[in-house]
Amino acid sequence: MQHSSRHLEGPSPSVTGSSLQPVIITADPHFHHTLITAIPDLQPFCIHAASLDHALQLSHEFGDKLLLFIDIDSYEAAALIRFMGSRHALPNAMQVVGISDCRDLNIVINYLKAGFNGYVLKQEVNAALPAYAGNVLLQQGFPLSPLITQQFIHDLVMAQPGNYTTLLSKRELEILKRLMNGSSYKLIAGDLQISIETVRFHAKNIYRKLDVNSKSELVVRILHWPNASAFMH
Repeated sequence: MQHSSRHLEGPSPSVTGSSLQPVIITADPHFHHTLITAIPDLQPFCIHAASLDHALQLSHEFGDKLLLFIDIDSYEAAALIRFMGSRHALPNAMQVVGISDCRDLNIVINYLKAGFNGYVLKQEVNAALPAYAGNVLLQQGFPLSPLITQQFIHDLVMAQPGNYTTLLSKRELEILKRLMNGSSYKLIAGDLQISIETVRFHAKNIYRKLDVNSKSELVVRILHWPNASAFMH
């Protein structure tokens, strides 16, 4: 049976003034060791406990003004759901952020809908905790990993057909129009006086930016654009 453990060397974990104290909760001994090795100052504030309930009890020793980072990868989903369902019983000053290796936006959104105040990728945790706590304190918003934010923005842009053309360069738009009219790479190269390899390079970028993998997917994507007719003659 795994026993909970805390390491209390270092500065006192008391909370003073109006600051939010970052506290990390995890059941993963490897992640716990990685954190306190990378940032020794985190050692007093990193709780390693197999039970989420036990970890939360330990966290109360730090006071009520907490920014809890919960390693959601190391606890059962049912335990996380129970915890989020009991948020009303927690101090109002306590904020909860999920930390995970998962980049699936559907899963991220589900956690945010469940009541988590933010979501941070584990690879970004080490150097970011003080800044995250400071931003929350200054009411600059709750933590959301830059990589996750970029993915949100990408998906938002891709969901707005009228904005597709802003993703493409002038040359890519020229090549796209010719592709949509059935021109081969060889014909496009001759028309634009560039090499076939250059055409292939731009075509690859078009596919990547428009998130398609084939000519048929590209055609379907363009047909949903409000200005699709501009690419069809």
